[in-house]
Amino acid sequence: MPISKAGISTNRHRHDAGFTLLELMVIVSILGITALMVFPKLSAFGVNSGKAATRHLSRLIQHLAQESLATKKYYRLYYDFEEEAYSVKILQGREFVPVSGDLIAGRKLPDGLVFEDVVTFRHGKVQDGEAYTEFFPLGVEKTTIHLKEEDGTVWTLIVNSLTGRVKIFDSYIEKIERAGL
Repeated sequence: MPISKAGISTNRHRHDAGFTLLELMVIVSILGITALMVFPKLSAFGVNSGKAATRHLSRLIQHLAQESLATKKYYRLYYDFEEEAYSVKILQGREFVPVSGDLIAGRKLPDGLVFEDVVTFRHGKVQDGEAYTEFFPLGVEKTTIHLKEEDGTVWTLIVNSLTGRVKIFDSYIEKIERAGL
């Protein structure tokens, strides 16, 4: 061990030289996990908030169509024009009751996005109050949903009544009119 003229050891401890590889790996892991948790929340805001909301609503509709077919249960997807939100209910006995769960939980639309109207085969065009789409074991009620952003962009979601698949358009498309009874 080298000794200085004053008799003091001149070896420096290796811990004073910098970070070890293990410490750097831990820091990078923590930053990666934090980014994974924060990024999805940030992507819901900003320019693509309307697009993200239409995708979520589309996936929910497709999921409910598949769930209804698989379980032979009846569902309704409610659109609340005042709260700018949507929610799911299931038929139990003679009434529809709210459903909870991450996959089929309803949501509030992002700020700046509103329901312009919902057009269903049974109710025609609804522009205020509440509307709903019914999901049967053998199909889905014909539905067209129009969402409008503050900047004037309108999104149209058209639900295929047999498959539950949803087509999304970035313009207002008039698809379903109320059936004359």
